[in-house]
Amino acid sequence: MEWVVLFMLQVLVPADSLMQLTLNKSLAQVIQEQISCRKEFSEARQEFEQANQIDDPFQRLNAIDRLRRTVLLRCGVRA
Repeated sequence: MEWVVLFMLQVLVPADSLMQLTLNKSLAQVIQEQISCRKEFSEARQEFEQANQIDDPFQRLNAIDRLRRTVLLRCGVRA
């Protein structure tokens, strides 16, 4: 049983560091968003697809982030 915990730590700690670097969020936050708000994110899929088609990368990033925060607020997760 100990080896399972050690293995999980070896996988999760680097994954959390990678998430912090790339998304500026912890792994726990990402998991909470995906589990708690799955329904809301799937309902907003079309809006995300429209935002993803914006040509300007900065406007696209801002639109997606704004939409993400709106969805998180709808399902009660702090952004």
